[in-house]
Amino acid sequence: MTPFMTGKGKTPEQRKMDMCVGAKICSGKAATEAEAQQICINQPPKEPKAKKVKGSIDTAGLATCVARSVELKDLTAENFPGRLETAITHCSTGEAVKPVPRTYNRFMTSCLKEAGVGEDFSKNQPSIRDCQAKWNATREA
Repeated sequence: MTPFMTGKGKTPEQRKMDMCVGAKICSGKAATEAEAQQICINQPPKEPKAKKVKGSIDTAGLATCVARSVELKDLTAENFPGRLETAITHCSTGEAVKPVPRTYNRFMTSCLKEAGVGEDFSKNQPSIRDCQAKWNATREA
């Protein structure tokens, strides 16, 4: 690759073409310099990347991140504002929130806490059955 990168008195276009030819030969996409030059001539130019303006918000990216971050199955009217705020905060700071996969034990623990089940499980059999029914409903959906 070094012979394609060096050389004094080259114009930027010549240097760009030489780099492209060298890359095609080194990667094995072309066997000869003539083949590589033809590939480089025929390839479409790269589109320039959009420049980010400091302070602007990518609303589409933010919306996508928030949609992926909020778990819809467990949303209620009570917890919606808090979860939305958390997701927006994390997404706007660049930290994508990954939803934690709900295991059976984690789901049952949170469900029983919401139901107000104490230490004595013998008195709370209906609550446990309700939570198991909710778990089965989320798995079927």
